Amino acid sequence: MLDQSLDVRALFEKQIDCIVADDREAQAKLYAEDVLYEFPFATDRPRRIKGRDAFLTVMQPLWQLARQRHVKIAGYHGQIHETADPDFIVAECVFDIEIDGRTIEGPFVQFFRAHGGKIMAVREYFSSAARSEALGQT
Repeated sequence: MLDQSLDVRALFEKQIDCIVADDREAQAKLYAEDVLYEFPFATDRPRRIKGRDAFLTVMQPLWQLARQRHVKIAGYHGQIHETADPDFIVAECVFDIEIDGRTIEGPFVQFFRAHGGKIMAVREYFSSAARSEALGQT
């Protein structure tokens, strides 16, 4: 039997791989139908989104805007911290964001919960300044 912490870590990494590949359809399949996704400091989206369909409704226009502006996630680096809870990790990462021939860093932290092979909850803190710069909103 696989250690549950590997399952949650593998789901996190698979989610990030989908983001880097801009494969949002595959990414959506990773989330539980009743996923809770929170962006506590966001100003461009709801801070709390309940349910996969609601999450996609909010995020698809943002993803489309990034594509229109030729923003590409080129990769990421960071650390994943396992906890005493086998279904919960904390990830401190940085996306390498390519835009207009240059690369900027987009730091973020995710409090990430998975269970039964699905992502159940994510609380994400990201750099709104890096996001605005990448989308040309500075």
